[in-house]
Amino acid sequence: MKSLTLIAFLTLIILVCSCKKNHDNQTPVNPASSLIKSMIFTDTTEKYMSSMSFQYDSQGKVTQMIFDNPPDIDSLKYKYEYYSTMVIEKIFYRNNDKYGRTVYYLNSDGLAISETDMGYNHNGDSSVAQTVTYKYNTDGYMLEKKSYLFGDTATWMSSNWQIQNGNNASMSVSLSALGGGSVTENYEYYLNTTNTLGNTNIGMMFLGKSNTNLIKSSVTNNTPPKSGTYTYTFDSMNRISKEFLRGEGLMTSTVNLTYTYY
Repeated sequence: MKSLTLIAFLTLIILVCSCKKNHDNQTPVNPASSLIKSMIFTDTTEKYMSSMSFQYDSQGKVTQMIFDNPPDIDSLKYKYEYYSTMVIEKIFYRNNDKYGRTVYYLNSDGLAISETDMGYNHNGDSSVAQTVTYKYNTDGYMLEKKSYLFGDTATWMSSNWQIQNGNNASMSVSLSALGGGSVTENYEYYLNTTNTLGNTNIGMMFLGKSNTNLIKSSVTNNTPPKSGTYTYTFDSMNRISKEFLRGEGLMTSTVNLTYTYY
C-alpha cells in the first residue's frame, strides 16, 4: 500500500512539473512590446553609415537616444523629460553643454498635438526653428503632421495618412513652397506579420499608434512613379533583426538596417 501511495505521489509531482513546464513554454511573448536597443544603418555592402541607440525608464518611455552619423554630423544626444502636459526633448551636441530643445504639448490622451523646436545660433541665443501641429483619429493613429518653418504659417509642409485595418494605407505630402503640389504614396503590407519597429518600440507613444503589420512595398502617384520594396529577417522571438529597403519612394531609400532589443 505504501509503495502504491509513493508511486502515486511521485506521478503527481511529475505531472505538476510537466504542466508547469508546458505552461511556461506556451506563454506567448508579444514581439510588438519589445524595446529597441539599437538601430544600425549600413549600405548594401554592409559599410557602416550611422546608428541610433536608446535607453528607457521602467514604463518603456525613451529617456535617451544617441544618434551617430559620421563624418558629416557630430554625434547628437537626445534626452527626454516627461510632464503631465508636455514632453521635453533636449538635444546635445558633442562637447557642447548647450542644447536645442523640442517641446511636445500633449492632449488629455497623452498624444502630442503641437510641437515647438528651439535651436541656438552662433551667439547662443535661442530661436524658433519650426512649429508643428498633429491630428489623430479616435483610435490614436496620426492623421496629419503639419510643419511651419521658423514659425511662419505661410510656409509649411503637411503629411497626411489614411488608416485602414490598423495600417497606414497611404501618405500624402504637400508643400506650400516651391510652387506647391502634392505627392501620395500607397503601401502594401505583409498581413501575417507583427510590427516591432513602431513608436512603442522606441518609447515614443506620445506620437500615436504605429502600423500593426510590416510594409511590403510602396509606390507613388507622380510621373514617373517611384517605388520601394521592404524585406525582413527575424530573430527567435519573431522580432525584426534586419530590414532591407530598396527603392526611392517618399519613405524609402536603399539601405540595410540591423536591430537589437532589450
